[in-house]
Amino acid sequence: MTQNDNSTTLVVEKTGNDTATLLMPARPGPNAIPKPRGKPMDPDQANLVEQYRELLMNRAIHYPAHYRFVKELGHGRQGVVFLAHRHGSRGCITRHAIKLFDPGIYSSAQNYLTDMGRIASQISLLQPINHAHLAQGDFYEECNGIGYIQMPAIDGIDLQFLLDRKQVELARSRSTEAEWRHFTDILFDIQGGHMGLHIGLALNILRRLVRAVDVLHDNAFVHSDIKPTNIMIDEQGMLKLVDFGRAVRIGEKVNIILGSPLYMAPEIHRRQSGMAQSDLFSIGLVALEMLSAGQISRLSDLDEESLLDIKGSIVDNLPLYLPPSAQGNKRLLRMLARFLHPDPGRRFERAIDAESGEDGLLSTRQGLDDDEREVEYSTELERYLEKLQDPETGALNPHFASDNLTAVIMTN
Repeated sequence: MTQNDNSTTLVVEKTGNDTATLLMPARPGPNAIPKPRGKPMDPDQANLVEQYRELLMNRAIHYPAHYRFVKELGHGRQGVVFLAHRHGSRGCITRHAIKLFDPGIYSSAQNYLTDMGRIASQISLLQPINHAHLAQGDFYEECNGIGYIQMPAIDGIDLQFLLDRKQVELARSRSTEAEWRHFTDILFDIQGGHMGLHIGLALNILRRLVRAVDVLHDNAFVHSDIKPTNIMIDEQGMLKLVDFGRAVRIGEKVNIILGSPLYMAPEIHRRQSGMAQSDLFSIGLVALEMLSAGQISRLSDLDEESLLDIKGSIVDNLPLYLPPSAQGNKRLLRMLARFLHPDPGRRFERAIDAESGEDGLLSTRQGLDDDEREVEYSTELERYLEKLQDPETGALNPHFASDNLTAVIMTN
């Protein structure tokens, strides 16, 4: 499944008196060498880019531990994520996800190394946190100057995959009439050309997501890159928030643009420091995408200025982003407005408020029918995801099903 990537050059603030130019290439290939506009690469930067390309071509890391890259899981602005086998002592082979950070998007080798230091520090602080809905990196390491993170390899799907019409049709083809009727009664709202998740399921996912984010905020971090492709659902139907490569301290200024333009908050577009309310705005956009699949992702080709204009007026036009079944739900509209107000001061103040405060998720849930409130959604998702498992291996994530299958997820 592929999303369009915005091609843009961003001028971003960095510590000191200089301004760094960061080139965000459209549809970056794993072997591409993006270069900052306006000046050639310095020798140190060119060397780092060459080392990065060599790792991609060899599909392996040999130092300080040996990893063999089995297949590419995805690539985006920051780099490439691989499913990898770690070859340890006495033949111990374990499976992990490895994220390589691309030095080519930085304006200098020094900027790259500075940001790798930020990521290493972030991993040190976040790694001890243990929460059911967080899947942060295990550790940061470098090979020939190229930074990478080892992360858990989750056998599951991301939220974008759950909303993909082709996958829904695949599940339908593998279901009996009674099973499919049950899935559409509980999980999917499909009416004519519209497809999305039922409000009850969307609220359930949002509650788990805000709990994960609340833990980050309590530790003075903002995730900075909440979007459907960073929200995983494992084979037991449990949610995992992944990819903390852009997590920063609340209020911290950094030398690169943080987040994916499509899902970032208005204040981040304006190069202001991230805050808890910035993550909550991103969650609000995820909510709209869940309720009416495609309403947000269809905006992915717009430039940053156009996205900012839309986000500035989205609260005034909420019914236009919702399916007919949800347009008259006043509790839902009030809740979404508290996530998506362009003024951070008028959003929910904290993630916990988004769940249990006035106009929060629990309040919105109270407006649902009794039957919808009593659904055990993790169990229902587990049953549904069984329809997407590979018939031969039983693996849920198609990346893990066969060494002959390579799927590329383009992230915004």
